[in-house]
Amino acid sequence: MPADPLRIGAVAYLNTKPLIYGLESAVADFGSLQLALPSRLASALHREELDVGLIPVVEYLRHRSQYRIVSNAAIACRGPVWSVRVLFRKEPRDVRTLAVDEGSRSSVALTSILYQSRFGRIPELVEFPIDVSPEDSNADAVLVIGDRAMRPERYQATFLTDWDLGEEWHIETGLTCVFALWT
Repeated sequence: MPADPLRIGAVAYLNTKPLIYGLESAVADFGSLQLALPSRLASALHREELDVGLIPVVEYLRHRSQYRIVSNAAIACRGPVWSVRVLFRKEPRDVRTLAVDEGSRSSVALTSILYQSRFGRIPELVEFPIDVSPEDSNADAVLVIGDRAMRPERYQATFLTDWDLGEEWHIETGLTCVFALWT
């Protein structure tokens, strides 16, 4: 192992498997790999506890004078992403409170931008802990990421409808939706 081992952080969700395939076994020769929530990786990189991280794109934008993009591989989509959803108890235009997944930062920013663009306002954002079920939140809508966002039909008894954030972003802007990148 080198004198200064490389500390790498990546998101611990299924959608990152293609981006880290083989890295876990290879990194043992030159450093370490930490798997965590995107928000925790961003904080660790900012505290210089990581050298490289697959972090939320919004965190790169907040700190772009300090950070450098090191790869063109990213968590991105041009249409449905399946792993980032907003679940609605009410019609989207009637939402006053939005519970936001503590693991996310880019998705919170993207949802806020969509709300501002479509409805001229942003709902009150309330924290949504990772260990709480979407059904247990009292908010009008709940932003979920990762494995909790998959198979939205399981929430039909509690929620009226949902947005796939990648699809909604593409509909609204015509652009690719980038959630995280190697920084």
